[in-house]
Amino acid sequence: MGNKPWLTFDCYDTLVRYTESKSAALEELIRQKNGDEKKIQRAKTVFEKTERELQLGPFIVLNEVIQTSLETALKAVTLEVSHEDVTKIISSVKSADPFPEVFDVLRDLKDDYRLAILSNSEPDIIRYNVHKIGIEFDAIVLASEAKCYKPSQGMFKELLRRINEPSTNVTHIAQSFYHDMRTAKELGFGKRIWINRYNRKGDPEYKPDAELSDLNNVRGLITM
Repeated sequence: MGNKPWLTFDCYDTLVRYTESKSAALEELIRQKNGDEKKIQRAKTVFEKTERELQLGPFIVLNEVIQTSLETALKAVTLEVSHEDVTKIISSVKSADPFPEVFDVLRDLKDDYRLAILSNSEPDIIRYNVHKIGIEFDAIVLASEAKCYKPSQGMFKELLRRINEPSTNVTHIAQSFYHDMRTAKELGFGKRIWINRYNRKGDPEYKPDAELSDLNNVRGLITM
């Protein structure tokens, strides 16, 4: 067990449908308040912008980030926000479904690798996500422990400290170029695999070692 190499994974939008689940809940909530399509799109844009800005500022835990982002988004479209609304959005993150291939791929990889999650989350949210994934991870490192959010190097340094490995020995696998690929390169991770689920453009300066549309061929790329 101790000699198995480490594979580290982002969780949200890499393993589970974080953005899709949260967006669907936000849309439903606005429709219930008689908001139209224009308000839905505006609220989604404001929510994402606020979430990112808050994660770059003084540290607050994810549920507070989500609550403030929701309040800001609904205020931007002149809608009231209730405690129940906040609970619904946070519940949508907790209940986000894993992508279809995730369980089978991770179960297979566990035979030969140690698996870790590196997530902009907190214990009372991530435990629901891990339960849904259905795999036992060898390490879970969260923003609430590092007291910062990706793309901060502090998150990745806390991961390396926890698993007690130099970055060159670790393969990092993630969907977000902004949150993961850049910092993993700056810190010299041995291999970086970009799971480009949403067909986005990357930054050539931080070109990953490999790019996939899902996790299915990860094993083959690790051993190349």
